[in-house]
Amino acid sequence: MNLSEYIKRYFQRVGWFLPSLNLLFLVLIAVYLENSNLNTKERIIFYLISIALLYLINYISFILFLTKKFLPSEEVRGKMMKRFRKGDDRMQTYLFPLSIDDDHYEIYARTLTYNPIGGDFYNFLTDLKGNYWIGIGDSVGHGYLAGIFSMMIFQKMSLLVHLYSEPYDVIEQINESLTKRTQTYPGINSSLYATFLLIKADRDGNVQHSGLHPSFVHYKSKTKENEIVETDGKFISTTMNSSLKNVQGKSHFRLESGDIVFCFTDGLYEQKNKGNLYFGESLFRFLEDVSKADLKKIADDLFAEILFHTGGRIQDDMTILMIRKK
Repeated sequence: MNLSEYIKRYFQRVGWFLPSLNLLFLVLIAVYLENSNLNTKERIIFYLISIALLYLINYISFILFLTKKFLPSEEVRGKMMKRFRKGDDRMQTYLFPLSIDDDHYEIYARTLTYNPIGGDFYNFLTDLKGNYWIGIGDSVGHGYLAGIFSMMIFQKMSLLVHLYSEPYDVIEQINESLTKRTQTYPGINSSLYATFLLIKADRDGNVQHSGLHPSFVHYKSKTKENEIVETDGKFISTTMNSSLKNVQGKSHFRLESGDIVFCFTDGLYEQKNKGNLYFGESLFRFLEDVSKADLKKIADDLFAEILFHTGGRIQDDMTILMIRKK
């Protein structure tokens, strides 16, 4: 990592705290000098000494940061594993699908929950015709209610992909099932909804997708470039699709050998540090720079990067799902 990267990380880590402290120090110096009985020469000397002291404090803090004294990597790793033990391992161990790695695709996903039960979910499986169905979603809110709503979508997807050939139709059927359930049980919270992206890929790399969800990234192996792909379709909801009745949400593209699709929930780029700065564009810079050789390592490194940015804490569930064409 070069010096500019260390400087960027340093300011991501300290946020507005250190600049605010520097400004307060300068204001106090100005007020003191304004009300002191020092002559002009003495004021200049005092001012220069104060600036040198301020520079020294900032320099020492940066050196401590470089030597990992502010947030040792062991501390970050410890907080990360604590988060995994609290929620992530339970969801992935008992519920979410195992990775796929066959002659046609490598599919890997990782989630980290804000609560032991989170609203993020993902699912992937193959149908009887050999097509691959991959879904990723994010139910509104946190905790058990969001988790239960997510698991309902998870379960319906697993059944409906064997009955319908288009991702759009599967989402329509999930919404129809949700409507019937809401009519049967009026106590269901009608404000519950989820963003959801459903992808269908055949063995040759022909991909269809539907659903409203954060944009995903298509890494093209031949050109080594990332393309941001917009999603289109409907939410999983009984109330939020009224203005989307005529939206078809039927999009497609092709994956060549070595191409990777990166899908994620908004929790990845909406994590904030102590300075209230989002991880944001750092996600896309990370995907541009990271080695594409090992999908699991990509997920682990990304989560470590985000937890470094936030100081080991998160404010929302976050999930990454990756599909590599063989």
